[in-house]
Amino acid sequence: MSLFLLSPVATKAGSVVAMPPPPGIGLKSDQFYESFEELSEGVFFAKGKLSFFENGNYQHAECNNGWIIFHDFVLVIDANFPAGASSLLQEIRKTTDKPIKYVFNTHHHGDHLYGNGFWAKHGAIPVAHTGVVSELRRFETGFYENSPGRWEAIAGKRTDLSQYPLLPPTVTFNDKLVIEDKSKRVELMHLGVGHTKGDGVAWLPNEKILFAGDSCLNGPFNLFRDADVKSWIDTLDKMQHLKARTLVPGHGPLGDQATVNNQQQFFKMLFNWVKERKSRGMSQEELTAQLPQLRTIINQNPKLRTYLIAEPEVVPGFSLVEQTKKIFESI
Repeated sequence: MSLFLLSPVATKAGSVVAMPPPPGIGLKSDQFYESFEELSEGVFFAKGKLSFFENGNYQHAECNNGWIIFHDFVLVIDANFPAGASSLLQEIRKTTDKPIKYVFNTHHHGDHLYGNGFWAKHGAIPVAHTGVVSELRRFETGFYENSPGRWEAIAGKRTDLSQYPLLPPTVTFNDKLVIEDKSKRVELMHLGVGHTKGDGVAWLPNEKILFAGDSCLNGPFNLFRDADVKSWIDTLDKMQHLKARTLVPGHGPLGDQATVNNQQQFFKMLFNWVKERKSRGMSQEELTAQLPQLRTIINQNPKLRTYLIAEPEVVPGFSLVEQTKKIFESI
């Protein structure tokens, strides 16, 4: 297992200087976040609003965030989009004036990474698993190949991306990277493929707090577009072994160890249901026609029902139809 130790004196990136938000981008935090909570001394959770999943407006797309205050600097969990990042910085400044040194991207999706440029302008170094860069090379063709990719598609639906171009992570790790000083220890880890090939989590072993990103969610927010559901089920086994007391999902309210199990059981239900029908020679169209039966089964279990996306589809890709189709195509 790879292990890297970062400290204020060990980094090769040079000194970091905190900067005020640029004129015009500072917005009220209640436009992006429902609440802020200190989970443990110096460890904060920012609960992102869920309007995007209710109205499909990409201008409202946000994620949950966190920040961890070390002795001399701050680590931010997930970059968000630039507008949300600017708002988050204002909240961080209510708790500390220490420089923002690192921003950790839990995966490559825009709501978790497209704010990297903002954080870099404020002195932060973007950090992620190596798989994040691999995924960016696949999907961000506008950055790597000069042909429109996902960034360009989203930029047409938001007003904050023109100020900050796409910035891939500049520090990457394979298995684990430890950020530690005399006050805090955070282990950035790749537990396995799941939501994406580059999923990473931030684990605080002393506090038993896990920032899981979208590899574990707490609500009907699972996007399977870039997922490997079979591998994801196995990855969640590794997450359960951490025995987190507090789990911070990429979207939705705080969870705990049970949240990992509940999400895994939901995935197993979907995977086995699709696999059994495909093994009987059922087509994708025939399987989709039976989805009302699957909905009935899931609705009978309160724990699984948490992850069931309502109909009709509000956001492209977020639906039971798309989830089962992704599994069908992978078997």
